[in-house]
Amino acid sequence: MTLRPLDDSGDILPVPSVSALLSGPEAVTALVRLRLNLLAGEWWENPARGCEIFNMIRDRRITEQDVSALSSYLCSYISAARGVRSVEDVSAAVTGRQFTFSCRVLTEDGSGEVSYTANF
Repeated sequence: MTLRPLDDSGDILPVPSVSALLSGPEAVTALVRLRLNLLAGEWWENPARGCEIFNMIRDRRITEQDVSALSSYLCSYISAARGVRSVEDVSAAVTGRQFTFSCRVLTEDGSGEVSYTANF
């Protein structure tokens, strides 16, 4: 799999040559980050597609009991991404109104780190 490189805000960067494309674990982790940042309802072609994390907690405040459910959902959502073999070293926490999640994604060619933060 190859993907165009992204800047820090997630915008696609121009590719001057084929060698500048992301491949291997870097491409897989970039795809995972793109999937996490696409929230359900945001894509006009398929509003049902996207990360459901905000819908899961829309009507209530996040508690420590929710951390396990949110972490489990994100692990399964990440596992469904193309190229992901497994999700390991998962860490999740709630601090005030912020949920943080990080993991290591194993691919066929190696591994990469993924982190995700949601402010509620």
